[in-house]
Amino acid sequence: MPAVPEILVRRAGVALGHFESVVELAEREVVDVVSTLAKRINIPLNSTSPPGLIEANTRDPWNKSGKYALAYVYFCIPLLVIAGLLRYYHLFTDKIRSALHQEEVQKSSATSSPDTDYEMSVLHTDKSTNKFFPREGPLPGPPKTQSSVSSVGPINNAIAFFRFIFYRPVRQVTIRKGWRPIVFPSLSVSIIVIAAFLVGILYSTIPQPLFWASIAYGSPPLAVRSGMLAVALVPWIVALSMKANLISLITGIGHERLNVLHRWGAYLCLVLSVIHTVPFYITPVWEKGARHVFESFFSQSGFYAYGTGIAALVPLGFLCIHSLEPFRHRMYELFVSLHVPVAIVFLAMMFWHCHNYLTSWNYLFATLGIWLSSYFMRLFYLNWTNPFRMSWLIGDEAAVTIMPENAIKITVPTQMKWRPGQYVYLRMPGISVFENHPFTIASLCSEDFPSEYGPGYRDMVLVFRPFGGFTQKVYRSALEHGPWHTYRAFVDGPYGGMNRRIEAFDDVVLIAGGSGITAIVSQLLSLIKKMRDGKAVTRRVHVIWALKRPETMEWFKEELRICREYAPPDSVTCQFYITSAKRMTTGQVVSAKTPTRPVSLYFHDKVNDAFQNIADHRVSGISSKRHSALIRDEAAGDPEKEHELRRENEDSITALPQAHFVSVNRGRLAPPSPNHSNPDLIAPASKSLAARRQDRNLSLDISQAVEAGTGAINPDVVQPMSPGGTNANGIQGFDFGFPSTPTEFQKNLMRFAFLPAAVKKKDGWSTEYGRPDIPFTLRELSKEFGRRTCVFVCGPPSMRVDVSTTVAELQRSVWHDSGRDEIFLHTENYAL
Repeated sequence: MPAVPEILVRRAGVALGHFESVVELAEREVVDVVSTLAKRINIPLNSTSPPGLIEANTRDPWNKSGKYALAYVYFCIPLLVIAGLLRYYHLFTDKIRSALHQEEVQKSSATSSPDTDYEMSVLHTDKSTNKFFPREGPLPGPPKTQSSVSSVGPINNAIAFFRFIFYRPVRQVTIRKGWRPIVFPSLSVSIIVIAAFLVGILYSTIPQPLFWASIAYGSPPLAVRSGMLAVALVPWIVALSMKANLISLITGIGHERLNVLHRWGAYLCLVLSVIHTVPFYITPVWEKGARHVFESFFSQSGFYAYGTGIAALVPLGFLCIHSLEPFRHRMYELFVSLHVPVAIVFLAMMFWHCHNYLTSWNYLFATLGIWLSSYFMRLFYLNWTNPFRMSWLIGDEAAVTIMPENAIKITVPTQMKWRPGQYVYLRMPGISVFENHPFTIASLCSEDFPSEYGPGYRDMVLVFRPFGGFTQKVYRSALEHGPWHTYRAFVDGPYGGMNRRIEAFDDVVLIAGGSGITAIVSQLLSLIKKMRDGKAVTRRVHVIWALKRPETMEWFKEELRICREYAPPDSVTCQFYITSAKRMTTGQVVSAKTPTRPVSLYFHDKVNDAFQNIADHRVSGISSKRHSALIRDEAAGDPEKEHELRRENEDSITALPQAHFVSVNRGRLAPPSPNHSNPDLIAPASKSLAARRQDRNLSLDISQAVEAGTGAINPDVVQPMSPGGTNANGIQGFDFGFPSTPTEFQKNLMRFAFLPAAVKKKDGWSTEYGRPDIPFTLRELSKEFGRRTCVFVCGPPSMRVDVSTTVAELQRSVWHDSGRDEIFLHTENYAL
């Protein structure tokens, strides 16, 4: 019996030992869980704690540092809300004005023909309720075309004030001649970026203290604040970079414009990350085992306090450095291929480094959600992801055509929809599998322009010049395979476009430079269609197109013809400016932009024939539209056809001038021999274009003008030339009598001395030589602007700068003229 209690005591001791081990194990697990949930183990305080430790846990404790990340949340969301509200305000007011105008047009069309409703009150049939001159009461007022919401003076003046400031471009800085200038973003973007930098740097450095006495007391406050601010920027950086994103849906701003904020946000994140890193190396971490104490707070397996930070900082630095403009433009394809994979590595390293401390993972999970949702939204922008279309998984067919000036036109019959002025990303695996480049859509998505491909299809037309890379590959492939070869086209888009309704403006000014006409043509066609349908408030449209050579007009000859013939009378005026040739010291006429390439023969003959009527008008004062010999030649002896052509020649609207070539033999130009069969026909039969390109010397054209004494060039200055092309002094070519370094006036004279003077035709269509004076033209046009005006520009940077500066100055008229509500500016980069 005495042995039983002894056995029980022994068993109880063993059980107690097991219990103690289980409790110890559970305690360790609880400590691990609590440390993970608390994000940071707080160092316990007691009566023997040093003053530095007490300060670290009471003045700026670790567990309260998540609040610093909210700074950029409160900074970005108000900007997003303001931009969204401003967009919807303009959309609402534009729609109201268009609806009021359309309603008025429908009312007037219902009573456009005088009937019994329009009996005059003085007649014996005075029984009508609708009269021109009612017997009693006031006369009927003008139709209401303005919404009371959109005509609030204080709102319009406030918007004009901000446009007066922010429409002005920031001057670019040239460090050294021949170097690429430093181009700054727009003033509004610059202010947003500067404000974001100030918020991040000041919020990190102004609160005190910046460091603790030792890192053994905790992370430096400067590092914690800057680190949380950097983490809070990551979701915004990713959202601003995606093609299809929520910010664009709210604000209507395309990702190509948001991309500048994406880049500067990444630069700010890099700066804050460096500020976050440096304090850990400044704090005396090596003294008295401080680093051992610090790392004991982060004793999780697989986590290294310093190593993970470097692992996240390196990919961020690479992303920022290789996106700088010199590197991005020099190796764009490499930049596109590496940017997204390195960004994925950066986000993974951030998850590892932050380790769910404070609120860091909240922002990283938000980043991941934004990224995945944007890719999901992008599926609706691809032409090959819709299973209900013929292009599912295989893309659409595309045809490539080479146009004058080696321009390329890609026609993609597709079932996609787009708005005027939008652009798409084009991938053609038959030319390059991995390259994906943006191009502006030059065609109109309308039932008036159906595709021959089939019902429901529209021809998406992309026009561009081959410069290098993908565009050069398209050009070479078109030369190799010919115009009948088709390609598979994978289209991503459409994106961008103007946020406002262009038909809601009284006056519209469209300005294009070179290839920038691709963004203008679709807007012009859409606007004219709505004007004819009575859906546009617009009264006048003015088009200004600066192009190097008149061959470029062949790109959109049909579209220009439609605009000229189908626009309402006196509503559209077009000014074309040809800015091409200059003369070298050797006497050879070359292109101003490509001095090694002689000016094409097509240029001179096209200008000489197309604007001969202008020269005739200058001499005789009578507008001669078509030479009678040309009419008789075209009629070919048919009197009825000749009569019809002569009657057509008297119309106020004439077709675009057609090319007419005059053949010239090698050597000195001889006077044309008369044609006895037809004395009115003075031009001999023309040769082919290739033959004339081989045997034509443009300097002889000048010499012929001198000998003819046309007055275009002063013959007293020029000495006679020998048949070999050398003058009496032995100088080869044509000498204008100017020094080797001519002035700007002399350059212009040399450039256009042999061209006839240009005058404006009665229908408002004209062609001039030289660069347009955009500020002067806009100021002259502004004298006749209505209540609301839209200025749309797509061209090189110098043109956009001139337009932006001038429109900013014109905002003053909104303040001083009560009959003017706004002057809106939309700029498009044609080299997107």
